[in-house]
Amino acid sequence: MQPLPTLLLVLALCLPAFAQAPGDDDIHRIVAAYLERNAVEVKLSSEGRLIGPAAEWLRAEAAKAQFVFVGEEHDVREIPLLAGAFWQELVPLGYTHVGIEAGPWLGDRLDRFARFGDRRALADFQAATLPRLPNVSVPPISEEDLAFYELLGRVSGPRRRSAAPLIWGLDAEHRAAPLLKRLAELSPARRRPDVQSLAEQVEAAERGGDYNTRAFRDAIERALDSIKAKPETELGYVIEGLRWRIAGPEERAGRNLKKELFLRRYRAAQAKGEAKPRVMLRLGAYHGARGLMHDFGSSTLANFLAELSIAEQTSMMNIAIINCQDTSPGDFPRPCTWEQQRALQPFRSAAVGDWTLFDIRALREPVMRARLGALQAYPEGWEYWNLVMSFDAVILLSRSEPSRMPSP
Repeated sequence: MQPLPTLLLVLALCLPAFAQAPGDDDIHRIVAAYLERNAVEVKLSSEGRLIGPAAEWLRAEAAKAQFVFVGEEHDVREIPLLAGAFWQELVPLGYTHVGIEAGPWLGDRLDRFARFGDRRALADFQAATLPRLPNVSVPPISEEDLAFYELLGRVSGPRRRSAAPLIWGLDAEHRAAPLLKRLAELSPARRRPDVQSLAEQVEAAERGGDYNTRAFRDAIERALDSIKAKPETELGYVIEGLRWRIAGPEERAGRNLKKELFLRRYRAAQAKGEAKPRVMLRLGAYHGARGLMHDFGSSTLANFLAELSIAEQTSMMNIAIINCQDTSPGDFPRPCTWEQQRALQPFRSAAVGDWTLFDIRALREPVMRARLGALQAYPEGWEYWNLVMSFDAVILLSRSEPSRMPSP
């Protein structure tokens, strides 16, 4: 990000509270000392419950929030274990929904599995996600992730079938063929043969490595236009997923699917009687950071939720779970970016166990003070800026393992 010298100068003059005390000008020393004082070991019991000071911290902070956003690294074994432990602390506080990085139909399949033990729905999910598309690491499908989904339903307890879903799918569907196969099964009998034939054509293209459904757009649109569905039903989710799959760039311009899907699920939960639905989200850290999605120029999902919580007079808490190391591309864990490598040095030095929690909100003032005082592109402490300003807390995984993937 390029500096804005004039604006920063004005801010520096207008913020006398940021004036530094004598001798208190080494931002690296300030950060290191703070992290050493505030490092908390994250521990789980043999039953997978969060225990100790980390559990006390989560309960206290989540009680004040409406949204808890877990920004994760994908395909890391420890992530669903921690997320499951978090959920066990959140349910007694009134949290009732979990948003995940899966399409609306896949989210519905997992919801039915989690809430009602629906094995057919789980089979639908697995058939649609295995094998994974090249270079796609979502939705989470490991053995640990499946245990996480099952835990969500078990901890949340019995729910009426008419209640708002427990699991919300907040991403695009990555394959059209499974959606079309299910659309055929749910279609009126007179429409079924045509939709089934279309599903077979798309499936053949996908087997050949072609996941671009544009060639089938007209046929898919005709099929969708001939079938009516109520919102917030399985058929509605299938149609919703397919319409996004065939949308062109001009139709997607100015839209953000994750925000649209979240708001639909949120409003539907309100229509079911929840005034301010409380939600835990588990998506990639890219989506879990406050600020801009630098690849797209629009604000992140976490930023949207932070703004929504202001409108609701509540708050959002976001936590980055980080396990990157000084590795090479293709290795596990993934390599840190050069900025992360520098920023994480004091975190690594202050770590008190394999998993360490740092509440970093109190670092915002000194990090901002250092930047305003320097008025240059890369002042001392610049490497902390994105992490400290984007997240409320960090859980550093000093040790981690890859997820155990099911066989295709």
